[in-house]
Amino acid sequence: MHVILYGPRHIGKSTIVKNVIRQLNLQRSIRLGGFITYAGRGKDLNIYMSPAEGVRKYDVDNCVAKRTSDYAYPFPKIFDTLGVSILEKCKPISDLICMDELGFLEGEAFVFQNAVLRCLDETVPVLGVVKDEPVPWLELIKKHPQAELIAISPKNRDYIVPHILNILEASINKRYSML
Repeated sequence: MHVILYGPRHIGKSTIVKNVIRQLNLQRSIRLGGFITYAGRGKDLNIYMSPAEGVRKYDVDNCVAKRTSDYAYPFPKIFDTLGVSILEKCKPISDLICMDELGFLEGEAFVFQNAVLRCLDETVPVLGVVKDEPVPWLELIKKHPQAELIAISPKNRDYIVPHILNILEASINKRYSML
């Protein structure tokens, strides 16, 4: 079973992901795969992507969108090359795949979209974050039969981590019992 989080901006979805991964690592050493997306530093508003278990890079090869105060201009080719490479390399060696976060920037990155959906069809558990917006390709993730969709709100954000841990631990244990 995969866990997909959604909710309003700045509600704490990525913080929950970090807390879940930290707790899993305290219980057992997990091999984390997948990716994170993040804003630039200082006055750099651009959006970047790096492996979840790697150093954040702020260079042109990791820039998935140029952002201004008004708009973000996505670079589908970076999603389709870097993003797909990260996912393909991590699948055979990971206990958990992080996808933080998925949204409208990937709307024209069809190779990347397919790579994400293939991960959801496989047995390595995914902990993902999706934008809470009506984006057609995100609806495929939200409705995936192997994904538990969890809405994050001010009422549950401080208490949801144990529930997510239970789901992911069971998925990790099930996967290892099948090997």
